[in-house]
Amino acid sequence: MAGWQGWHVAGSFAAGAAAAAAVRALLRHRALSGAAALATDSRWGEADALQQFLLHIAPKLDGSAHKGQAGRIGVLGGSKDYTGAPYYTGQAALSVGADLLYLFTAEEACNPIKSYSPELMVTPVYSAKWPEGEERGVEAMVAAVVETLPRLHSLVIGPGLGRDEAVLRAVGQILLAAKERQLPIVIDADGLWLVTQQPELVRGCASVILTPNKIEFARLREALGIGAEGSAEDTLKAVCAALGGVTVLQKGPVDLISDGGGLLSCDMPGGPRRSGGLGDVLAGTLGIVNAWASMAAADGAGDDAPWAGQERLWAAWAACAIVRASCGAAFARHRRATTAVHVLEELGAVFEGHCPAAAL
Repeated sequence: MAGWQGWHVAGSFAAGAAAAAAVRALLRHRALSGAAALATDSRWGEADALQQFLLHIAPKLDGSAHKGQAGRIGVLGGSKDYTGAPYYTGQAALSVGADLLYLFTAEEACNPIKSYSPELMVTPVYSAKWPEGEERGVEAMVAAVVETLPRLHSLVIGPGLGRDEAVLRAVGQILLAAKERQLPIVIDADGLWLVTQQPELVRGCASVILTPNKIEFARLREALGIGAEGSAEDTLKAVCAALGGVTVLQKGPVDLISDGGGLLSCDMPGGPRRSGGLGDVLAGTLGIVNAWASMAAADGAGDDAPWAGQERLWAAWAACAIVRASCGAAFARHRRATTAVHVLEELGAVFEGHCPAAAL
């Protein structure tokens, strides 16, 4: 099965009185190699695929679960100048439905982030003030994060991290440890800078999702020796193939997602504002959605569903749709004043609109 499978899904969200009109979700599904195309699957017809996928992966809300079972997410990032990025990432994961958020950050960023929210468990594990050639700090940072990995359902690396050489060296070791555990990993922002310098850190790791914007993707492509002569889709697939099947979510006017084989895209209308922090919100949303998708896949449920074997692609696609709809809802309320804070405020209602708690 090749080429486009033209497919549009209608979605809506509750945006309050200020934005009562429903937002149409224009989600295009490209043919997935090795999987039945939803557009030709008679079981689904015009069903809201985003809702079907989220209802499949989201933990049941029947009162029987223990704290933490709905998602223990780790975020590694933050620095003296960038305290908002890891906060947006962590708060997005909680707003979508994660139970617990472990935030590993710089000593300089710890207290500011704690003041933003009492819901984030913030632990200082590194510092830009380490002396040149620091090794004890690197070892302590690695030990502090690695000992927590068994508790986590996923790890997001990079928001606000900075590019301190010693810190990045420690992050590389943490990434390898998480990779060995096959922990779902989302790498964003300065984490992508590290991957660009050392692609071997993620090569061949199917549990990794990279989330580059236009500039970050160009750096990654060039680092891998891949030209830009072909189509955007072919170039993306070539990058994924060069990384050994790593999933890449290439952010842009149309978000493209591939693992080198399958390809999905999301062109849902969002908001026209491009304020800082929106990528961090997406990283956190993807952190929890990807964790749920991985847990559902491990349980073996839904093996005959259209997303079977492609859960990571669908998780990235769903996260894009949720954040785009949240941006649209936030803009409907705040117009030019819209910031990432306002998008966070809409996440819960948007998710509820596509995945009603009463249905779980």
